[in-house]
Amino acid sequence: MTRLLILFFLTTLAMPADAQTTQTPLRRTIRSAWEFRQAHTDAWHPTAVPVSVHTALLQNKLIEDPFYGANEEALQWIEQEDWEFQCTFDVDSLTMQRKHIEMVFRGLDTYAHVYLNDSLILEADNMFRTWQTDVKKYLQPTGNRLHIYFESPIKKVAAEWESLGYELPGGMRTMTRKAQFHYGWDWGPRFVGCGILNMPELIAWDDFILENIFITTQRFKDDEAVMVAYFRYRSEIEADVTIAFKESKSKSIEHRTIYPGEHEDSVTYSVRDPQLWWCAGMGEPHLYDFTLDIKKDTRQLDKADVRAGIRTIELVTEPDSAGESFYFKLNGKPVFTKGANYIPQDIFQDRVRPDQYKRLLDDAAAANMNMLRVWGGGIYEDDLFYQLCDARGILVWQDFMYACAMYPGNGKFVKNAAAEAVEQIERLRQHPCIALWCGNNENNEAWHNWGWQMQFTEAQRDQIWRDYKNLFNEILPTYVANYGGGIPYWESSPRYGRANPKSLTEGDSHYWGVWHDEEPFEMFNKKVPRYMSEFGFQAFPDWATIESFTQPGDRELDSKVMLTHQKHPRGNALIAEYLKRDYRQPKKFEDFVYISQLLQAEGMRTGLEAHRRNKPYCMGTLYWQLNDVWPVASWSSIDYYGRWKALHYYVRDVFRPVVALPIVEDDILKIYASSDLPGDTTVTIQVRALTLEGKTLSDVTKPDVVVHPDSSRMIWQGYLKTVLDKHKEEDAVVDIVLRNPDGQVLHQRRFYLVPPRKLTLPRTRVNIQVTQVTAGYQLTLESANLAKNVYLHADVPGRFSDNYFDLLPGERRTVLFKTESILDSPQEAFSAKHLQETY
Repeated sequence: MTRLLILFFLTTLAMPADAQTTQTPLRRTIRSAWEFRQAHTDAWHPTAVPVSVHTALLQNKLIEDPFYGANEEALQWIEQEDWEFQCTFDVDSLTMQRKHIEMVFRGLDTYAHVYLNDSLILEADNMFRTWQTDVKKYLQPTGNRLHIYFESPIKKVAAEWESLGYELPGGMRTMTRKAQFHYGWDWGPRFVGCGILNMPELIAWDDFILENIFITTQRFKDDEAVMVAYFRYRSEIEADVTIAFKESKSKSIEHRTIYPGEHEDSVTYSVRDPQLWWCAGMGEPHLYDFTLDIKKDTRQLDKADVRAGIRTIELVTEPDSAGESFYFKLNGKPVFTKGANYIPQDIFQDRVRPDQYKRLLDDAAAANMNMLRVWGGGIYEDDLFYQLCDARGILVWQDFMYACAMYPGNGKFVKNAAAEAVEQIERLRQHPCIALWCGNNENNEAWHNWGWQMQFTEAQRDQIWRDYKNLFNEILPTYVANYGGGIPYWESSPRYGRANPKSLTEGDSHYWGVWHDEEPFEMFNKKVPRYMSEFGFQAFPDWATIESFTQPGDRELDSKVMLTHQKHPRGNALIAEYLKRDYRQPKKFEDFVYISQLLQAEGMRTGLEAHRRNKPYCMGTLYWQLNDVWPVASWSSIDYYGRWKALHYYVRDVFRPVVALPIVEDDILKIYASSDLPGDTTVTIQVRALTLEGKTLSDVTKPDVVVHPDSSRMIWQGYLKTVLDKHKEEDAVVDIVLRNPDGQVLHQRRFYLVPPRKLTLPRTRVNIQVTQVTAGYQLTLESANLAKNVYLHADVPGRFSDNYFDLLPGERRTVLFKTESILDSPQEAFSAKHLQETY
């Protein structure tokens, strides 16, 4: 089945208040000093919005750092309490004069009673919804008191939970439309709090206000794109108006009559020689800046500035000889999607700053990613996240916020869920990055494969499954179809569980045979699906990150603190088991942490390469997971503090546009090549085998090899005995280089024929010469023998341009360390270790 959409997306940018005339709507953010308290206590404490109760308590030194040591356990009392926040604010005369003054809340988490000057103005029960109400009659020019009372999300639903008569899989969290990961996950802590995640706003208007603009392509050809802008408005008047639809120095003007009440209308505009929006690696993510300006005679009624991109998106799921395809088409061209699963950047969302969004998405782009999956147990992200994805050409697979659970089906819950869905669909349809709406994460698989049904009677099972189908097969796809502007919908990820053979031939797959089932990494070469939307392996975070939450005595694998920061019940044991298979036992825990990152990176590279090697049968790979919500041992490639693990460096390499993909089958070394560039690529491949001390065993070059964009193909093969000149595999490395016709290196892969524990790694010393440069410091490294997985460390914050790499005998490599620090003794500030030194 192919769902085609030719879309023109936009993001509405609110006008600064001082740029608006008194006739146009005024939009004011309520910036005020806030205070909070535990409900029914006397002492108020200062805080600032955005805020969550945990961060407010921490800022006032009323609790210890939730992330430090084993403090998490001692802070669980917070979820059982009610909390209050309040502020006072004034309203300027221009605002007070308007006929309508509405107060808007985005991100009330979650069960909130909002009072203005002691009058109840709204009650909220969904952190994913916007709450808006007219407050004109309650406002006064000065001294307005805004008071928000948050009920405990645990106590609020306790009675309703008991009245169900059974326990829904997922537990009590399923009753509340709140970020599900707040209740704890196998990579995150449990901090079930409350808070105000965005500053409240006032919107004041008289006769007319423009709302909910959406622009889509009406007709499209190479030299012209005709767009239609749909918009909603509220009006107090009937009047003839002109609507100007502007882009750059061009505009179209249409005449309309507006009517009292709430209405929808549309206007059109033609873009000449349109430039399309492309994802990273396929072209430029071109964006247009537009303005919609509505006037009555010469008086401006309202105006909206928008940023948009023109592109087509399809999800192609068609029967074929192997089963059924699953891939995306962008502007009519198939895309091999490369990326990761994204989770919120902090358990306390109020702490996530704009520069963190930029840094993380820059890190995704730097790793050659073109897609992120916003996972369903987290949050619908801030507008800034999607704007940055738009600008970087990163497609977004967007889950609805349901994960690993079965949810209630009563009228109140469904009505709430429906309102949430409409709002989020309409908000996000404006972004060219949005490629898919997915109903939930693993709910379908879990219901059919995780043994959940055994605890219920037949009648209960039927009711729970009816409720599931109503939400995920009826309500959500209908709303996506009606309001999403054509974005495709997918019921549940994955389509089938890994025990079902169809998980490898149809739909998307979550493959956890490696890790949960303790299968070897080599199984990734056999278990290749049509689309891998989840797979992963854990590693510990950077040593500096571990130091941030431990005392020296805590730095042991099974200490209470380290186990607090390892949320998978078998996590440390699994890491140790896999490490034993592939590596020698390290001497100390710090080395264990370092090797855990190598283990993760090498194992995941096996899977990533298998997926690219099997293009076009497999057309996407999204690993679990990109980032962390707190400092923890997890599947992430970037830890909580933004430090790259070895995996992220490896991902950057495997996701290069053109790659060499080696594998040994039947004692034959086979090298495949895969390209994501739009056209054919001509390469020269060099295959050179060396001993670990630098002796050349063989050196073969093959020129004029054509790599096509639509598939992976084998470009070289050779018998191992010939490649190694009958030398032993334990003392050899194969250096594979792809160059373009100008001699530029497109990809270099160092390939080993035995696990690291079997390598006869020679003793060697990595020599470092340090030079100060504009961006920081340049390190020049050399080693007489092979130095495997060289790990560079600096005494100051910064980032190395490369790390965890193999340094060949006699090779000279330069690495840039980007930092804002000025070092007194640069030569002493850097150190290097490699794998052999951990033995």
